[in-house]
Order: sequence, then C-alpha cells, then structure tokens
Amino acid sequence: MSPRARIVLGTIAAASMSVASTLCAANGSADAIQRQATVSFADLNLDRSGDVAVLYERISLAAQQVCRQRALNGADVVSPRYDRCVADTVDKAVASVNRASLTAFSRERQPMRVASAAPL
Repeated sequence: MSPRARIVLGTIAAASMSVASTLCAANGSADAIQRQATVSFADLNLDRSGDVAVLYERISLAAQQVCRQRALNGADVVSPRYDRCVADTVDKAVASVNRASLTAFSRERQPMRVASAAPL
C-alpha cells in the first residue's frame, strides 16, 4: 500500500473515532467535551500480522483516551457507558480502515456475543 493511501486511511480512521466519540458525548452530560484522536499508521504494513496488531493497539488506546471522562478535579470518572463507547469507537475505526487483516484481527479480540431466546 502506498504511503498516500495509508495517510488517507489513517485520516478516515481518525474521523471515524471522532464521530464515535461525539456520539458517546451526546449520550453523556450536556456539557461533555467532544474529543478526537488521530491514529497514524503510515509506518505500518498491514500485510504483516505484527503491524496489524500494532495498529489495533493504537486504535484501542486512542479509543480509551477519547471515551475517558474526567471530573473537574482531573480524576477519572467511572461511567457505565465507557466500555460501550470504547467498543463502538474501535469497531468504527476498524471498519473505516477497511482492511480484511485488521477486521479479522479485531473480530478475534471481541468477546463472543450469544443470543438468547426466551423459554417457551
């Protein structure tokens, strides 16, 4: 992949994370601050599994920073929406990169979701 294509994809991923963080903020308090993070991966070759893992880690860390909430005193605030915000932000960023290797890597790390049916 050309360096230009990597930069474009990196910009798309960052934009996706910004959108996801805005959605999370909209579900929070009215005075929530919109946050965004830029995840660069121009230095990575997504045809190599090691580089895919590095990019996934970068996306995950950025999502954690974007979704984290702080109290006025600077302490972290535990929010019930935090885990969902991080998961949604990572999913959207991975989807916007649109590389099969990263998508497969991400799916391997997601907890299994089991559908349950009501007893008859």
